[in-house]
Amino acid sequence: MEEYIDQISKYFETVPLWPFFLFGFVGLVAIAVEIVNRKRREEAIENFRNTIETELAPMYPKHIRWPENVNQYLCSRLPEMQHNFEVLRVFIPQKQLLSYNTAWNKYCDFCRNITDEICAASEQSTNASSGTGNGTSVDENDPKKVFHKLVSDLLEFSKK
Repeated sequence: MEEYIDQISKYFETVPLWPFFLFGFVGLVAIAVEIVNRKRREEAIENFRNTIETELAPMYPKHIRWPENVNQYLCSRLPEMQHNFEVLRVFIPQKQLLSYNTAWNKYCDFCRNITDEICAASEQSTNASSGTGNGTSVDENDPKKVFHKLVSDLLEFSKK
């Protein structure tokens, strides 16, 4: 056993040490980059969640009020949300990227297509069907429930 230790120690005496220092330096740089990327990811998640919570406060997570001219209200908030969506997209794993993009596109389509008339019609159909007891098809067409599901789907990707 002592022969092996002597052989290894003689090897380190004759071999140049710069490759070991280089590998050590590369390892430290890799660790530093990983720490910075984790911090950037956490900031992107926090900004995305914060934007949704502040911009959509009267509507999500608990519905307080549905704004007048809902289309304009939601579309005016899309650019800020789009920016945070793009920043967070960099940190989404490749296998989840398609569903992330799909959830965002569904949300954008909803924001562009929802109108006050659709909301009023949904309110009337909810009131009319509340006496019949048939509430399953109403839930699928209720814009408030659809909106809540779309936002919840987006927030699924911002879990830490």
